[in-house]
Amino acid sequence: MEKRVLGRTGWRISTIGFGAIKLPQLSQKECDLLLNQALDLGINFVDTADCYGDSEEKIGNALKGRRKEFYLSTKIDERDGAGVLKKLGRSLQRLKTDYIDLVFFHDVRESEYGRIFTEGGLRVLQKAKKEGKLQEIGISIHHSLSLMREAIESGHFSVLMIAYSPLDEDRLASDLIPFAYENGVGLIAMKPLAGGKLGEARGWEKTFFKGETSAQISLRYILTNPYITCAIPGMTNLNELKENIAVSVNPRALTSDEIRRLMDWVGGIGKGFCRNCGYCLPCPEGIPIPDIFRLETYAFQYGMKSWAKEQYRELSVKGDHCTSCEQCLSHCPYDVPIPKRLKEIHKNLSF
Repeated sequence: MEKRVLGRTGWRISTIGFGAIKLPQLSQKECDLLLNQALDLGINFVDTADCYGDSEEKIGNALKGRRKEFYLSTKIDERDGAGVLKKLGRSLQRLKTDYIDLVFFHDVRESEYGRIFTEGGLRVLQKAKKEGKLQEIGISIHHSLSLMREAIESGHFSVLMIAYSPLDEDRLASDLIPFAYENGVGLIAMKPLAGGKLGEARGWEKTFFKGETSAQISLRYILTNPYITCAIPGMTNLNELKENIAVSVNPRALTSDEIRRLMDWVGGIGKGFCRNCGYCLPCPEGIPIPDIFRLETYAFQYGMKSWAKEQYRELSVKGDHCTSCEQCLSHCPYDVPIPKRLKEIHKNLSF
């Protein structure tokens, strides 16, 4: 498999990594087979998170005898020192390992970023790094370009995880991604298939794309950008695994004609689909619109319904606060019927 260097870590990792967000949908036996096959076929980067149900436990059980064969990353959604320390300890126990290669502050928003520094979360991870419990500290940010830039400039994070797919077009590629690379910050692309949306073959011209699937071409689009080190699609079976790995086993950049045709197709399937770009903000009622749409994806695309509902309950302003002022509609470039969808999501996540 093709490997690229992950920023200043110096690690050479496979350009297709294993995204473990969907493992809670599988039995331990199925995870054992899938994860070991992934390593056998050349994947050497496995990514999970404390909040992904029993994903960490399943990885620990499946790969405890092969720990030195791959880089392991997990993500923590706490910001204060006590919370981070507790979650780190739990992750180490679940993953059945003495150390984790890469620990991310997960899904950080503007209102939370400062807390990483003032409430001790970063200090805890820095201390754990000195103690050998982790090797590198990263941060994952879903849609705020200004926050991504601030995190890169801080010098505290060696890896940045971003939501990046063909649906994101040039929002990240034109400026932010090269900036991270120039500053030695490695880039991991999460949600490379937009929660599975880009794996749907509706209207797909397979012949034009040399017989490859929409998922494969979407992954090739991401990796055509030389600054992206790795994409981490979620996988649940051997067919998906082999389909995704083929992109790295036989790497090639997309031609300009292929990119144009891909974007034409994406434009058709992406209409009305939230890309979590944040252009709809600020909402006059303070509704965190992209976060609510993302929780819906976690609930119904990734099978994390209980967790998503719990996170939704904790929001101080929910979808039912929408007054249908339609200010967001004038800002959304993708024709998402935001007021209508907020009400639908509120109903689905509240009951």
